Amino acid sequence: MTRFHFIFLLFFGAVQPDLWTEMARMEDLQQFRALCGRYTVAQAYMEDTNARITVFCPVDDVFTYNPDIRALDQKETLSHIVDTQVVELGLGKKWEKQTLVRSTINSGYIYVTQFENNPGNFSYFANAGRVCNHETNQWGMISGEEYLYKICTPIGHRPYPGTALSFIRDREDYLFIDRQYNNRDLNDLRDILDRVPDIALVIYGSSAWNGFHTFFLPNDKAFSKIIDRNRVDREVLLAHVTGINRVLFTWPWMYDGGLHYYPSVRFSSNIIEDNFKLKLVMRNITDRRTGRYDLWAVSEVYERYGQFRRGSVWAKILVPNIPVQNGVVHIIDNVLGIVTNTIDQLLMDNPKCTTLMRYINQIGQIVRNYFSATGGLVTFFAPWDEGFDRIPEQIERRLLRDRIWLEQILKLHIVPAKELTSDEITNETMVNTVDNMRQLYFIRGEWPKNNITYYVIGGGVKTAIIQENVAATNGIIHYIERVLGVPYQSLWEILKNETRLQRSYEMLTNLQLKYTLDPWQVLTPEQNMTFFVPIDEAWGKVPPSLVNRMNDGKHGLALQYVFKRHIIQGQALMYTDLRERTYVMMNDEKVVIRRRGRYFELYWPRGNRVARIIEGGEIAGINGFMHMIDNVLIYEPDLRASATLVQETAGTILILALVAFNHRRLLAISLIVFILVSSYFELVPLTNAQDESIP
Repeated sequence: MTRFHFIFLLFFGAVQPDLWTEMARMEDLQQFRALCGRYTVAQAYMEDTNARITVFCPVDDVFTYNPDIRALDQKETLSHIVDTQVVELGLGKKWEKQTLVRSTINSGYIYVTQFENNPGNFSYFANAGRVCNHETNQWGMISGEEYLYKICTPIGHRPYPGTALSFIRDREDYLFIDRQYNNRDLNDLRDILDRVPDIALVIYGSSAWNGFHTFFLPNDKAFSKIIDRNRVDREVLLAHVTGINRVLFTWPWMYDGGLHYYPSVRFSSNIIEDNFKLKLVMRNITDRRTGRYDLWAVSEVYERYGQFRRGSVWAKILVPNIPVQNGVVHIIDNVLGIVTNTIDQLLMDNPKCTTLMRYINQIGQIVRNYFSATGGLVTFFAPWDEGFDRIPEQIERRLLRDRIWLEQILKLHIVPAKELTSDEITNETMVNTVDNMRQLYFIRGEWPKNNITYYVIGGGVKTAIIQENVAATNGIIHYIERVLGVPYQSLWEILKNETRLQRSYEMLTNLQLKYTLDPWQVLTPEQNMTFFVPIDEAWGKVPPSLVNRMNDGKHGLALQYVFKRHIIQGQALMYTDLRERTYVMMNDEKVVIRRRGRYFELYWPRGNRVARIIEGGEIAGINGFMHMIDNVLIYEPDLRASATLVQETAGTILILALVAFNHRRLLAISLIVFILVSSYFELVPLTNAQDESIP
């Protein structure tokens, strides 16, 4: 090594650029760098390589989707800088505690939370900001003593320099200057905490190092909804606080499907213990029209105890992510755990149920008595306004005119004498309704992991449960996105979008039968039909050679005849109508309906084929009903159906020619036409093949 190289390494090799210089060459950190450049203190920390700090830096996308962050003041900007080195994020190990507590250079707290996605794969959050270890490989930088981590969501509000109790009790306005939140709407909560000093001091006012919690604070409007104010006691206050060392901001809680259940604390004999009977969870509900989503805090009671009812209480989060010295605060608009309203009152207070209430009021007290009665318990599946908006106009006009049909539709949504909550719903669940004719079936879908969605099927309509287990004094409400029993689409449109019927849809695409399934006129007796459609697994039971020949393009007429054997023209039969039938006529053939236990099955005597009707597989369309079956009414002689049809057509032409014309020349022409047509289609002799084919 020459002297020049030694001097170069001595003077330049040990020199490391500071974070301010490093950020200048990174394209996705320019917005935060420009924000720090407006404040001398923030830029000075970035330029000091000897400062033992950790910076959580939002990427430019955060500023694009949240323009308000560009107007952060100096103290809010300094809240992104921790006064120690957070080295645990780069170790790739599971921490002893899920949340690390660190102080910022702005004398506030920042909470770093770890989630284990799968063994050895972790996700980290700084307050509400998600560390971008999955978006880019360069998610952590070290410059001298300084650490920098990129975050891809907003970090949250500026920390409050006090505990949750001081946040509620402080009356000085100067404490909330230049902050995006205040405590002016927490007067009722302040008065209640004054009457319960043990909870106020031990839980809400505890020292930060005694235990960290997540606090859901109801505002004044939340307490005004409660009729009996005496029901708010110490157990209700503890229902708003998670267990020890559970500091959850909105983004960490929403991560992994948002189904992180945490027990609330319970004060008993001066011991703070986890209460697994009442659990807290945070949920989001997206508005389909605007694309925006609302955050909700949900308290769910699995077993009745004390004055808590079974079910859930949903409270909308008005102001999220306010860090305090002993956890994080979320301001909500409802009191968790307290149920004081009936189903009727909850529906009237819900702004998304205005159309439903208009329909209920049109019927009168026939249906409303189930919702307002305080004696019996019912489960009601309440459609939101967007469910009524999806109904085609011509169907909605008929629904408003036909009071009997409207009453049947509303009764289909009511399950009497039962509190049906989501923990009781499985794929085998079936319940009776007030309708007394039709049942409700359920599907419990789970994809991806822990992201569970419940579906209810009634009257041939399948809909997702958007807001479940809402508790009332006389039952449970499940809010759904469609109206049960009211068709929305034609059978062809349903067939095109149904996952389990794609093979039947592909076969019907090239057949003229699809125009019958998608008529211009709807809800008319002439266009009604009942279609027993085979599912994809049913076609797997048919020999592949037979399926391939049916779809080779030369046997389209035979394939259409096979599908016509699954269709009843002029009648729309529901699943309950099959109980009263012993057989049905499809394509001039008799198909027997047999009952096997709780299931119905179709038996085709000539082909000796049996197809079970799948329970809950009924689908209602504007031109009839569709029933899924697990087998196909098909056999080998169906391939000759097209030849037989042409043969019969030619024979009919010959007979008409003999009757209508007496002239020898015309008769000769008719015979020649018949011979040419027969030879062209290579007809088989009228022997046993004719007897085996479809008449």
